Amino acid sequence: MNDTNKQILQLFNANKSLSSSQVHESLTGVSLVTVKRRLSELSELGLLAQSGAGRSVAYTLSKSGLLLRPIDAKTYLGSNPDDRDARTSFNFSLFDKPYVSLFSDDEMAVLEMATNTYRANANQADVNIHNKELLRYIIEFSWKTSQIEGNTYDLISTERLIRYGEKSKTNTEFESQMILNQKEALEFTLGDLKIWQEPNVRQLEHLHTIVGKNLDISKNLRKGVVGITGSNYRPLDNEYQIREALEQLFAWIKATDNVYEKSLLGVLGISYIQPFVDGNKRTSRLFSNALLLSGELAPLSYRSVDDRQYKEAMLVFYEQNSIQAFKKLFIEQYVFAAENYNISPM
Repeated sequence: MNDTNKQILQLFNANKSLSSSQVHESLTGVSLVTVKRRLSELSELGLLAQSGAGRSVAYTLSKSGLLLRPIDAKTYLGSNPDDRDARTSFNFSLFDKPYVSLFSDDEMAVLEMATNTYRANANQADVNIHNKELLRYIIEFSWKTSQIEGNTYDLISTERLIRYGEKSKTNTEFESQMILNQKEALEFTLGDLKIWQEPNVRQLEHLHTIVGKNLDISKNLRKGVVGITGSNYRPLDNEYQIREALEQLFAWIKATDNVYEKSLLGVLGISYIQPFVDGNKRTSRLFSNALLLSGELAPLSYRSVDDRQYKEAMLVFYEQNSIQAFKKLFIEQYVFAAENYNISPM
């Protein structure tokens, strides 16, 4: 997508309708003829929807355009939450399958090249190397996914906790249990990867139960209201609607043959729905990795991710329903994982 097309998409929000003249007035150094051509291109790509005829033609974001329009997270989040033009209520239409792939051809080429590297390295590993590498991955994932949620264990202490059961004297019992739960939950997903090819609400609830073990986190789907720190977005507050949203998400995941899409949908969708009182993002990352592993792809450890960048990308999805910031992070972390973990395909 060229820069002009990106600029045009950025002019639209979820409900805005613009004519070609209005788009032209908002751009600098671009002729009206070029604007009309670009609008036609974006419509043909399925990113804009067109209505009316002749001079009355108007354009709005399509479902795919809403998901794929580029938004700079730092710029967008630079203003006060109350001043942002944000979608504050849950958007059920997010879980209707879009018309176009979530990954461009170039992005798919990057992901597939990384997967080829991952599989080539894994095929050269013997059982001992595989087991050693798998343990290293479990340690690093358990550490980082907990750190993203505020856990202050360092990586060396996490290794000693998981390898030898040695708890850090400078960390809380809650933090120790959080990491051990991540290890147990990851091992649970590895136990039978085939079940994650057809995910359902019951499996997700069981995964969350392990995540919240001995942490005083309520089991089962949430029945009340939860808020998101730093955002006016409010997830669903009705247990039946939460279940409906999960079923809709899983139907979309099952409908696509692209496992990278499944995984991206999983981590974003579970985080957005917030189906549980607590532990949603930890559960979402485990669920997303289970989908990758079930497709014999590299699981993400998020070891090199910047925590702030992760949270900013997620907030942009909550408020603007754009996946672009998080998708960039997802691709970077997938390439990192494929190049750094020598794990045999399961």
